[in-house]
Amino acid sequence: MKIRIIKSRSEMSLMALLAITFFALSAVVLVISGGLQIAYNYQTQRDVVFSQQRLIAQEAALAVSNFIEDKFNVLETAVKLENIVDVPTEEQERILGNALGFQPAFRQLALFNAEGQLLNQSSRLVQARSQAFVSQLREQVFTGIETADRYISPAIIDNESSEPLIIIAVPIFDVLGDFQGMLAAEVNLKFMWDLVDQLDVGETGYAYVVDKQGDLLAFADTARVLKRENVSQLPEVSEFISGGVQDEDGADLAPGIYEESSVQTFVALGSPDWAVVTEMPVAEAFAPVTRSAIGSGIVTLLVALLSGAAGVIVARRLAQPLLELTETAVKIAEGDFNQEATVQGNLEVNQLAAAFNNMTAQLRSFIDSLEQRVADRTRALEISGNVSRQLSNILERDKLVQAVVEQVKESFDYYHAHIYLFDDTAQKLLMAGGTGEAGQQMLANKHQIAAGKGLVGRAGQTGQPVLVPDTLHAEDWLPNPLLPDTKAEIAVPIMSGDRVWGVLDVQHNVTDGLSQADVALLESIANQVAVALRNANLYEEAQRQAQREALMNEINQKILNTKDVHEAMQVAAREIGHALDASQTIVRFTQAGSGQRFGDTKPLHPENGHD
Repeated sequence: MKIRIIKSRSEMSLMALLAITFFALSAVVLVISGGLQIAYNYQTQRDVVFSQQRLIAQEAALAVSNFIEDKFNVLETAVKLENIVDVPTEEQERILGNALGFQPAFRQLALFNAEGQLLNQSSRLVQARSQAFVSQLREQVFTGIETADRYISPAIIDNESSEPLIIIAVPIFDVLGDFQGMLAAEVNLKFMWDLVDQLDVGETGYAYVVDKQGDLLAFADTARVLKRENVSQLPEVSEFISGGVQDEDGADLAPGIYEESSVQTFVALGSPDWAVVTEMPVAEAFAPVTRSAIGSGIVTLLVALLSGAAGVIVARRLAQPLLELTETAVKIAEGDFNQEATVQGNLEVNQLAAAFNNMTAQLRSFIDSLEQRVADRTRALEISGNVSRQLSNILERDKLVQAVVEQVKESFDYYHAHIYLFDDTAQKLLMAGGTGEAGQQMLANKHQIAAGKGLVGRAGQTGQPVLVPDTLHAEDWLPNPLLPDTKAEIAVPIMSGDRVWGVLDVQHNVTDGLSQADVALLESIANQVAVALRNANLYEEAQRQAQREALMNEINQKILNTKDVHEAMQVAAREIGHALDASQTIVRFTQAGSGQRFGDTKPLHPENGHD
């Protein structure tokens, strides 16, 4: 009997030892596997966070650059559309007043001739402060502006308002390229504060702008900006001051402007010599990793408990399958996520293997989804950047429109893409460019849509994008016989400020093939198209102005080459008639009480003669 008891105890101890050993081995393997998975997830999330942070910083830097660029555009438009130096004083006052009213950030404007004399100025300030501004321009800006395209000063703090300011200036040249003068403006940077405050850096992150000395220029806490706080001790700011253009490592983990650990990066603007720094608290940046670690820990614990329970019952029978499972887990932990545990043996072993495979499949799905989202976002930004670069090189409207629709359709594999532009009455949207044979046919038919009619008309009238995932359920959708396979459609207004230039419309031949992600991307492209259209219009107007001035110079030269008044009048009548395509041109004037008539009295078209 003793032998039996001892034997029984020995057998029980052996089974317990096997179960404990199996449990311990399984737990160790699973913990290692889970730890490697967590480490891999952390590294993956870190790369994603750094990449997203850099994209956010680049977008923020672009927004700040556009703020400055917009101010330069106002000045350059004022000096290019007409010769502002030579127009009457009243016209100069009107141009400067319009610029001052159009840009609230302008505090004062000043116009100088080539000799540095003040021709006109417009200001929101009292006379004494305006005079100080003019004196500062003569001393600091006028020298050297003849050979510069643009001038932008370092940021300064106004002694009376404690607000940050900069001075910008553009030279004025005539059609022959001779220096005619300078137009300068004093810009209040407090209007940039709202722009920076609206930048989204995650849920709790923030962005701020610093100059080359590390002084704050724009930040949500305006009190720190007004105090001209220096933050050069921050790693990203220090790297920028040392000459960096952007964070070479993508981002850094360090104490931020609020002295809390954060993920931070920067992008230099170039001109002006500022940088935009973005920070996101570590708690928010790595929240997905924390959740993943907790989930992996729970899953690891559950799997370990299941393995121990199975080992108590059939420790010996599970040895081989568990060894295979352990080998699979090691391979997965090493990064081979295509491995799957073999489901074989008893029910408990099968359940364990199935649970492990399910966990691995979920992990694969999560990683693939994460990588796909990053890839899609990167691709979208690359395409948007390509469109922007193409638009910057095209100044003819028709080529511009056709380039956009072709690029959009090819890049995103849409069924069709086209652009409508408003006519002069803003009551009709005229087809301006489209892809494929359908686009060519609609252009040939001069296809048009009334404002407010259909998806395109609604987008053009309201200034809001219209997304229809399924055209069969859209009441105001207008079918087009040239595009019979359209199943989904997006119409995005092309806007700059409050002006709607037209509508960018894309169509897909797959139901639910378009989503809000497409809307966001197309809005970004539409904004670039709006800027390009505005530039194209300015270019066309400048071309027409240049042609008119060249024609007037030619006529003046021919008149100056005449020998007497009679010949001068004849030349004037002939050249003006040719320039205006008039059928007959006559010049009359009275001298000493006696009328005399000069000019080409022979009509080009006698039956339709004009006097």
